[in-house]
Amino acid sequence: MLKAGVNITQAVDIAAETPNRRLKKVLKEISESLENGFPLSVAMSGHSRVFPAVEIGVIRAGEATGNLVKVLKELADSTERIANFSAKVRNAMIYPAFIVVVMIIVGIIIITRVIPPIRDIFDSLGSELPFATKALLAVTDFIIKGWPIIIGAIIALIVVYRLALLTKRGQYFGSYVALNFPVFGALARQAYLARFNRTMGLLVNSGVPIIEAVEIVTSSTDNVIFKRALASLMRSLEQGAPISVSLEHSRYFPRLMTQLLFVGQQSGDLGGSAATLADYFEAEVDSKLKTFSSLLEPFIIVALGLAVGFIIVSVLQPIYNLTGAF
Repeated sequence: MLKAGVNITQAVDIAAETPNRRLKKVLKEISESLENGFPLSVAMSGHSRVFPAVEIGVIRAGEATGNLVKVLKELADSTERIANFSAKVRNAMIYPAFIVVVMIIVGIIIITRVIPPIRDIFDSLGSELPFATKALLAVTDFIIKGWPIIIGAIIALIVVYRLALLTKRGQYFGSYVALNFPVFGALARQAYLARFNRTMGLLVNSGVPIIEAVEIVTSSTDNVIFKRALASLMRSLEQGAPISVSLEHSRYFPRLMTQLLFVGQQSGDLGGSAATLADYFEAEVDSKLKTFSSLLEPFIIVALGLAVGFIIVSVLQPIYNLTGAF
């Protein structure tokens, strides 16, 4: 709209015609601030829960350099890329999660509806049961009789986990697990690096100084360990160290990233290098998610087959033993 000649206040008024009541209210307040002579960045800063620090910082830089229209276009493109990337990650996990939920539901139905009548038959026969059958019946009894304990334990674990995240040690532990958990840790690290470089590229290309850009990215990061690494990076930059040297202090920043950012800083195109790295890490995460999904599906099918096979053997073995005795 700004490229078409619409002024910023009119553009905000048009955007306020949204069915989202909360957003409509926020945009109306921003429009009033603009009419009172406040810059867009100042008007948005009063709604930090809606507009993250990254967006406000980019717009502030665009206002300072007189490139607000260009900066807003880059911000929109970057936001769309990040949203698409996040959607890919979510969508890649939906199918495996659905399969797992179906397996759990089927297992509960078998244990609560199918096994009990079969158990009554075994009890009426009074014969010695094989170990596999005893194990199946023991699990069935535990789940049927102990389901309140199981549900209570799950709720207690969730509550303890949420309370632990309110402490510094709990936040650190949760962040460490997120970055180092087998398979998922590598995905999380590369996802954070993709987000870091995408945001850095946007901020630097918009005219935000590198130290301020790192500070903005740090404030918008939710992982404690990654936040500490970025805080260390910012301190090194403040002392005059080049970005490559500053990044080498943390094991979470790969050498490829430090080298490419160093080249970008030397050539005066740090933002371009960061954007290239963001594309690279996003492609890596996308590739690994596809590989993970393709491997997880047969694994789940095999696991389901083994579980069903165990149940069938556990049920048929005592019947076979009984018929063999005659």
